[in-house]
Amino acid sequence: MKKSPFLGLIIVLIIISCSQNKIVPETKIENTLKSVSFWYDSVGIDPHELLLSIERTNKVIDTIGYPDAGYELWVVQSDTNKAYRFMIEGYWPNQALYDTIHNNTLYKNNNPSTKAEEALWKALKSVDYNRFIRVQ
Repeated sequence: MKKSPFLGLIIVLIIISCSQNKIVPETKIENTLKSVSFWYDSVGIDPHELLLSIERTNKVIDTIGYPDAGYELWVVQSDTNKAYRFMIEGYWPNQALYDTIHNNTLYKNNNPSTKAEEALWKALKSVDYNRFIRVQ
């Protein structure tokens, strides 16, 4: 009986097609620590310029290995406190990883990339800063 080389190939293809590819779901780190800071803006900064700077910092945090941590920018719309213009919310897995991120050389060396970005941050004044731990 003559064996066909194609028969072996067909059998291998059937075995491969029947095997299941396991897709490992991405593990999302649950954030249990939040930092909130309020900023006073005396010069009328464009929020989109500030957001670009924050997004650059978030990319550094991603590079360090924590894509589920970082910052979000909010414009404060308050009738009772006109001093606040921006709120920057930080979200962190826990205090230990907050410290790990903030002590990382990449994060520490994340200086403003341009003179304009540096001037942007110098024009803002931090009014209030707090950290919160979620009750579980």
